Amino acid sequence: MANRFEEIARRKQALVDKAAQERADLARNWASVKSPFDMSAAVLGIGRALKTHPIFAAGISSFLVSGYAGRLLKSTSEVLQLWKLSQPIWSWWRKKKQK
Repeated sequence: MANRFEEIARRKQALVDKAAQERADLARNWASVKSPFDMSAAVLGIGRALKTHPIFAAGISSFLVSGYAGRLLKSTSEVLQLWKLSQPIWSWWRKKKQK
């Protein structure tokens, strides 16, 4: 009879250990899945704001349709390309100043 209780106690401890391992795995996997949900919360917040303020939605849509958005994106991409070119010079300048 005592042998049976020992077996039950061992199996119980094995299940407790297995559950702890699964919780750790789940927490680790949730950390990698969590970031897309954070982004979707921001998008949902913007969507909710546009839904409650239709004048802003109309203004944004007219801005996109008018063609100014394409010009703005083109100039933004040019600025980003300029930044990529100037970044090595900037890092060199900062290192030079720190010495």
